[in-house]
Amino acid sequence: MGKAKYYFVIGIFSIIPFAVTIWLINWTLKLFASPIQPVVEYLLPNVESFLPIQPYISFLASLILTTICVILCGFLVSSVFGKLFFSKIETRIAQIPMVNTLYQTIKGITDSFSNSKKKSFSKVVLIEYPKENIWTIALVTGESKNKKGKEFYHLFLPSTPNPTTGYMLYTPVDKVIMTSLNPEDAIKIIMSGGTMSPDENEITIQ
Repeated sequence: MGKAKYYFVIGIFSIIPFAVTIWLINWTLKLFASPIQPVVEYLLPNVESFLPIQPYISFLASLILTTICVILCGFLVSSVFGKLFFSKIETRIAQIPMVNTLYQTIKGITDSFSNSKKKSFSKVVLIEYPKENIWTIALVTGESKNKKGKEFYHLFLPSTPNPTTGYMLYTPVDKVIMTSLNPEDAIKIIMSGGTMSPDENEITIQ
């Protein structure tokens, strides 16, 4: 029974990464296909011989059409007319309480990923948190200065094992240790609870 429990636990932890990956892919595909799928299902011929494969055909057609719509949207927004039209929409949204706050927050997050000129999540640092001589990994999301000209990093401190939640901190630049880790490796370390950390860390204290 002891070996059975051991192999069961090993099996579970082996399956979970595959299962979560497949679930995320499935969720993303359904998210893209769902807006237009009812229209496609209505337009497809409802013939008896089509029934076994009709759901798959409608899903694939919906996914393709949605992808085309997203590409067209990107093309239109990139044009001069599209930018003007989009700015008008944003102006209207800005006049709606609560909705404006939600929209600006989400837009700021997406801009941090899509705008290559910004340095969001491009640096991984070590900071002393939650107290002195205890170090944790944080991601740099921005930079600013106070009125005296002192430079600060805006840091996102992810939680373990769920890095989508965490804390936002302002930390003086001279109080962090810059690491050679890339954001992907940092997320792997956080999600694994430290089990995927390199053998040699970059903490500089004696």
